[in-house]
Amino acid sequence: MIKLSKKINANKKELFFIAVLALVMFSCGNKQYLKPACTLPSGVNLEEALAHSREDLDRLECERMFDNYYERLIDVAKRDPDIENRRRFSDFLMWANDEGIIDKIQARNYYNRYFNTTFMSLQDDFNVCSSCSEDAKRDLELELQKELGQKEDGLLRACRDKQAYYAAADQYNSILLLLDATCTACRNK
Repeated sequence: MIKLSKKINANKKELFFIAVLALVMFSCGNKQYLKPACTLPSGVNLEEALAHSREDLDRLECERMFDNYYERLIDVAKRDPDIENRRRFSDFLMWANDEGIIDKIQARNYYNRYFNTTFMSLQDDFNVCSSCSEDAKRDLELELQKELGQKEDGLLRACRDKQAYYAAADQYNSILLLLDATCTACRNK
């Protein structure tokens, strides 16, 4: 009788263990964890896209996607062109800096690459002769060309500021001409 009682208790323990294990497995498998979605803005209204981006970027998980949000905002602005978009982007970048998402230098760089005629690819301590090797010169020219494309997106397409874009394009051509002349002079030293 004692052996039978021990066997029944052992079976009950096994059954209890299996039931608990099954419960744990099913409860973990069915539990949905809500992870905030970082959804890039879309549409044709820049104000709505900026509000959406601010809301998303307020969440820590989304901050790392700032570049993606900024690029998408430029795309939205190109479908909603207005001279006021310069100010809107400036306000957005100041907000991102105030929130600690980007620093002041990054904010200035984002703004100037798209909305200023000055080229950020030429750094303050730029040494032309050291940039005259074929590879360095080609890399600089590609960087300047990329930035001119960004200025076209920002100044011309998002803001419809033809005058500012043409000033940037003239500056681009002057930089390339000056770079060629200076590299020729550096090689003839």
